[in-house]
Amino acid sequence: MSAALSLQTAMRAALVADSTLTRLLGGAHVFDEMPRGAKPPHVTFEQCETRDWSTATEAGQEHFIQLQVTTAERGRGQAQAVCDRIAGVLDNASLTLAGHTLVNLRLVFWSVARSRSDPTFGATLRFRAATEPN
Repeated sequence: MSAALSLQTAMRAALVADSTLTRLLGGAHVFDEMPRGAKPPHVTFEQCETRDWSTATEAGQEHFIQLQVTTAERGRGQAQAVCDRIAGVLDNASLTLAGHTLVNLRLVFWSVARSRSDPTFGATLRFRAATEPN
């Protein structure tokens, strides 16, 4: 399994295992691809960018993972609460990856904004991770 996919799998597992986040989302609504008919609130993995992070003697990769939070709320409260919980679960987490070692995982930023298509709020979170092969 690639380091990026292994990282995403571990991140999703950590998020759906968190009872507070599951309560905020009304279930284990953390998706790689949105199921048809899925109603907000939910979290989706939007973008993963991977770069070589190798040294002269060690292989490694740097990953930027972007999560998208979608709510059905006309206020910022739910989006802020979901972001805060995701940050609490993933920022500096020590996740176990299949075939790779997670060196670190850090929250780079989050942004809460009104949706462009309707009056609800959503959020974007971006994480940076470094991995090495086992």
